[in-house]
Amino acid sequence: MTEINDATDQRHYFAFCVQYHGGSFRGWQRQQEHSSVQGELERALGTVANEPIFLRAAGRTDAGVHATGQVAAFSTSADRPVAQWLRGVNGLTPDAIQVDWLQRVADDFHPRFDAVARRYTYLFHDRGRSQPFLNELAWCTDALDENAMHAEAQALLGEHDFSSFRGAGCQSLTPMRRVDRCEVRREGNVVIMNIEANAFLLHMVRNIASGLHRVGSGASRGYIQELLTLKDRQQLGITAPAQGLYLAEVSYPRQQFPDPPLPPLIQRR
Repeated sequence: MTEINDATDQRHYFAFCVQYHGGSFRGWQRQQEHSSVQGELERALGTVANEPIFLRAAGRTDAGVHATGQVAAFSTSADRPVAQWLRGVNGLTPDAIQVDWLQRVADDFHPRFDAVARRYTYLFHDRGRSQPFLNELAWCTDALDENAMHAEAQALLGEHDFSSFRGAGCQSLTPMRRVDRCEVRREGNVVIMNIEANAFLLHMVRNIASGLHRVGSGASRGYIQELLTLKDRQQLGITAPAQGLYLAEVSYPRQQFPDPPLPPLIQRR
C-alpha cells in the first residue's frame, strides 16, 4: 500500500466516519433536487478545500435510514490540518450530520471495496405504538419476545439465497449473501438486532427485521427458515420502517480506524 508523502504527492487523501439522522435527508446519495448526506458533506468539504470535493462511501443508505458508522473518503489538492477539516465540515453541515473522526489514508484506500464486512443495527421500542420522542429513532411496536427472535435469527447464519428478503428493484446480480452474525437482545424497552454480513441486498436488513418482528409477535417456530427456503419476497409482508435502521460499522482489517459511536438508546457493554 502506497503511503502518503506530502513532499512529493500533490494530492492528499482522507477517510472519515460520519453519523447522521436519516430522517432529515433523502438518503446518502447526492441528488439534484433534494437534500442528501453526500451533498451536504461535499458542499462543506468543498468550502474548506476551496475546490470541488467528491466523496466515495462504504455504502448508500436509503431515505430515512440513519448511520453511526458510515465511512467515506476523498482526495484533494488542498493541504489542511486534520483539525481544520473536522472543524470546518462540522461547522458547515446541518446539525443532523456529525463527522466523528477524519484521518489521512493511502491513495489506494477505497471505503467500499476495501471493506470486508458491514454491520447494521435495527432498533425496536416495544412498549406501545405511539412514542412521540422515539418514533424517529426506532420502530415503536407492541411487546416482543427477544429470545424467540434471537433463536430464529440463527437460521440466517452462513451463505444463503436471500430472495425472500430482497427488495424490489435490487440490481445485485445474485441473491446470495453470507451472514456472519445476527443477534437479538434487549436493553430495557429497546430490542436490538445486530446483523453483520459481507454485503447486503436492497432492503435486506429491513426485511429481516420485519420477519423477526413477526417472530417476536408470535409467529411459529421455523418461520425464518421457511422464508429462506421459499425464496419468495411475497411471503414476508411489509418492509420494516426505515427509522429503526442504522449503518453501525464497516470493517477494514488493514486500517486502524477508531471505533464508531453507538446508535442512540444503546449502552456500551
